[in-house]
Amino acid sequence: MKNFLLLIILSIGFIPAHSQSFNELIAEADEKYDQEAYGESAELYEKALTNEAGSVGQNYNAACSFALAGDEEKSIYYLERAAKAGYKNVDWMKQDEDLKSLHDHEKWEEIVSIALANKEEYEKDFDKELQAQLERIYVEDQTLRHLLNPAKEKFGKDSDNMGYLWKLINKEDERLLDEVVSIIDEHGWVGRSEVGGKANTALWLVIQHAPLEVQEKYIPLLEESVKKGESSGSHLALLVDRIEMRNGRPQIYGSQITTNPETGEQVVHELADPQNVNKRRAEVGLGPLEEYAKHFGITWTVPEETNSSN
Repeated sequence: MKNFLLLIILSIGFIPAHSQSFNELIAEADEKYDQEAYGESAELYEKALTNEAGSVGQNYNAACSFALAGDEEKSIYYLERAAKAGYKNVDWMKQDEDLKSLHDHEKWEEIVSIALANKEEYEKDFDKELQAQLERIYVEDQTLRHLLNPAKEKFGKDSDNMGYLWKLINKEDERLLDEVVSIIDEHGWVGRSEVGGKANTALWLVIQHAPLEVQEKYIPLLEESVKKGESSGSHLALLVDRIEMRNGRPQIYGSQITTNPETGEQVVHELADPQNVNKRRAEVGLGPLEEYAKHFGITWTVPEETNSSN
């Protein structure tokens, strides 16, 4: 019977029982990681990356899943693949809690050295002084904001403590905005090839927190930078949506979450052409809105188009 079945399969062509594309496997692996199903995530990454090299980030993520699943050898294997393919974010790799179990592995320092060499090669033509200035701004913009959720849990959303924290944040925002505006006016919207990703992101973070008129003034520079591949399309999408929302218009990419004043529940702010939002999101490197909304406890589905008749 087995031979007979084999002849049938060979005669019609082999059809896998569970055939998934590379991208589908990676997407499922990412989802399992988010669900903290690290063993399943690792298996899916391995299945995808066995026959395809994958990106630097995909190999790094596989290393994280294997480390969290308790398989240090496979984690080191994929981390080394990532490093040899060009991974360069050494600072993050060394502080990444996912990889903490690898720090005593005999190959850890070797991989760190490879990543460090990648970083030095990538940054050899950077404006080091400007990079350092913007990376400092990044830290100063984000530090107090990382204290918001812990403070809210400890003191309450409407407490005097939260009011004081926001007062400090607003004061810092004004100071950093003056500094960033001076940088942009002198150097333009400096891109990743000039100062690196973190420093480039600092520009967007500060402008994202700026008054509306400032956002509208500088968004054309960000648009041009994105066209050149020097800035993130997702950063542009978030700034576009914030500007549209602040002008009382529907957002374009679905990045802005607001609170329903009647129910107190979080909702996706009004969208222009919601049927095609995921296409627009994909064009700037954002995942489906359904998945994004889940992070805020929101169930969002693409509304059906309604045809109006005369």
